[in-house]
Amino acid sequence: MEATMKKKGKFISKPLFIQAIKANWLLWVLLAAGSAAIFFIINIVVCSKNIFTNVDMDKVSVYVADENLSWLQILGLLEQMGFNLSRVEVMSRIDLNSIISDLVYKIAGVLLPMIYVMITANSLIASQVSSGSMAYVLSTPTSRKTVVRTNYLFLISSLAAMYLVITGSALISETIAGAIRIANGGTNNMYALRTVLLCFSSFAAMFALAGICFGASAFFNKSTHSIAVGGGVCVLSFLGCILGLFGSKVFVSVGIGVQAMNVFNYVTLFTLIDTESVSDFVKAINNVPDVTISFNWIWETAILLGVGIIGALIGSIKFLKKDLPL
Repeated sequence: MEATMKKKGKFISKPLFIQAIKANWLLWVLLAAGSAAIFFIINIVVCSKNIFTNVDMDKVSVYVADENLSWLQILGLLEQMGFNLSRVEVMSRIDLNSIISDLVYKIAGVLLPMIYVMITANSLIASQVSSGSMAYVLSTPTSRKTVVRTNYLFLISSLAAMYLVITGSALISETIAGAIRIANGGTNNMYALRTVLLCFSSFAAMFALAGICFGASAFFNKSTHSIAVGGGVCVLSFLGCILGLFGSKVFVSVGIGVQAMNVFNYVTLFTLIDTESVSDFVKAINNVPDVTISFNWIWETAILLGVGIIGALIGSIKFLKKDLPL
């Protein structure tokens, strides 16, 4: 009876939390450093260049007048090249920052955190059940609820710590890149708030995948089944994002995408990392002209956080009730 009371009264287990740190700290350090390096290198190498400018149609009009050309001639040439008037209009409004943001915050920047989530979530419960070490943990005055809460807290807190490192790297490197652009005669159109919100949206997507992977780890007794479900969702989301990128309106408008590929955006959680909405929101509150404020990123981020909580909750409830091979 006394042991039972101890199990019920303990919210988290400090020894179990410390054990999780010792078992996963090296993986965390390597992948956090790798992710931070990716953001740093991309910002320094790419964002320091003066390539993030839209087509200035006023300057084009001045050039046409100075060269005694007519718009009919220009449009005829563009038609022969495969660019109709609507495509030219879309290209004139393209913000290359949004393209880079999609590539970074949805693909390059999420790969290593996703690997961390898949490996760590599986090792916290399913791997221990498969190896039999969970029997030792539960033989101590530690209840199943305590095990679930402690391991889930470790997974989410370590993921949040990783994104603090990533956000810091992104902010520092963008500051350096902006200084380089200004020194080269360009303008610095990067916003710190935009970077923070994009990193938070990326974290929310990883939070959702972490919940799914942790839920699968708690749901299944075999590590292979946990990896198949949790890892499968992660890989599907990642591949869907890459393929869906070629169906986005920006890629289609410049002729390097196919509209039909947009179907893949409906099979990936990364679609809810709305870089365009975040960018419009930040530009609008910074009084950038001709930009309409967007709040879509708020409810999309809320959905990702909800998915993460529900996924972890379903697996945790199953873990509390199922028979374990102890």
